[in-house]
Amino acid sequence: MRRLLLAAACLLAAQIAWGAVAPSKAKVHGFALSGTVASVDDANKTLVVRGSSGRQTTLVWTNATAVVGGHLAAGQSVTLRYLDRDGKHIATSIHISPPSSPRAASTPAPTPTAGS
Repeated sequence: MRRLLLAAACLLAAQIAWGAVAPSKAKVHGFALSGTVASVDDANKTLVVRGSSGRQTTLVWTNATAVVGGHLAAGQSVTLRYLDRDGKHIATSIHISPPSSPRAASTPAPTPTAGS
């Protein structure tokens, strides 16, 4: 009986050790995407982002999606993270880049002249 208990304890210890050594699946924390918003559908909470390669990606957002930098609109530059769930790209965070500053006029302003 004692040998049977010892064998069972060894088998249990081996199973525990094997489970601790077995590699675990790495969690996917999402994918990154940067580009320009091609279109936004507020009613369906979807947006299409055109990447630098010209490829368009359709994404959805939820109430849990963190949107930083304002309200989504076509033409904005965005950087976002998303997860793939149920066959959809679900945005987890969207960072809207501030609009580029207006360029200064290429012609210099006239300078006042003395005299006349």
